[in-house]
Amino acid sequence: MPVHDLGYRNWEGSRTARILRPIFVARSGASLVWRRRWLRMMLMLAWLPIIVPAFGIFAFEYSATEPEMRQVVVQVLSGPFQRPDLAQQAISDPAEVRHEVWTMLILTFFRYPQLSAMVLLVGLIAPMLVSYDLRSKAYLLYFSRPLSPTEYILGKAAVVWFFLGMIVTIPALLLYVIGILLSPDLSVIGETWDIPLRILGASVVLLVPTTAVATCYSSSTSESRYASFAWFATWILGFVAYQFLTFMNVRRPPRRRRGRPDWQDLDIDFDRYRLLSPYHTLGKVESWVFGLDPTEGSVWPAICLLFIITVVGFWIVRRRIIARLSV
Repeated sequence: MPVHDLGYRNWEGSRTARILRPIFVARSGASLVWRRRWLRMMLMLAWLPIIVPAFGIFAFEYSATEPEMRQVVVQVLSGPFQRPDLAQQAISDPAEVRHEVWTMLILTFFRYPQLSAMVLLVGLIAPMLVSYDLRSKAYLLYFSRPLSPTEYILGKAAVVWFFLGMIVTIPALLLYVIGILLSPDLSVIGETWDIPLRILGASVVLLVPTTAVATCYSSSTSESRYASFAWFATWILGFVAYQFLTFMNVRRPPRRRRGRPDWQDLDIDFDRYRLLSPYHTLGKVESWVFGLDPTEGSVWPAICLLFIITVVGFWIVRRRIIARLSV
């Protein structure tokens, strides 16, 4: 056989385990994203809001001995949180309401500063993950190796999960550790042992559906700016639509239907309109995960919607990748 006529040869070396193959895709994507200086600055700034709930936990734990801290706790729980009943219990018996106060502070950290940082971070990272590969045909290099479309998608999604975990999950777990260190003794672990599990559950609720939507937009175009526009438009238009519809509903003359009180009708309308807004849908499910939403019946439509969005989003990405490979 001539030296230049090698032909096709099977790979006789060892292969990486299938479960580890997405890690290599994620590592290459994360390394490319990490080179951007603005991203490192954003990650640093995203940690700054942790100061507020950390101070809240500090004030609560020292409210029993420090009158100044007691006044802060009463003002915060009675004002922004609108829970004067919880404020009185926090003064009389802090151990009884410690779990609820901690979860309220951590949920606030999830809902406001970190959710906003998540929208901005995903809007700048995720649209380029798949669209760049489609435009430069880099996906041919990926799939020249024994890599399935599902493993490729998991690797790309893991890039987003990694950076979101750095600004959402890790700071929230750190808040819990701070609460343990500020507590009078380690017996509080028995009272709050489920909070880390709730943090992980809320992180899954936040990370998985949003990544599915962002990668779906990214796979639908070879221009990342179009995917970024669709991502931000989804959040902005959904938020505006919910605020407008609920505002009009509040100004509507009260009416009574099927013998229910007026406030129950208003709450049902809010739940119905909530599904239009990703921000409020995620907030509904996260509140339920943290045990702060007693209306379990109304949360199931939001859970089903997030599940459908996740399945459909990743299915569209997989179909787009397979369609490109079959060309």
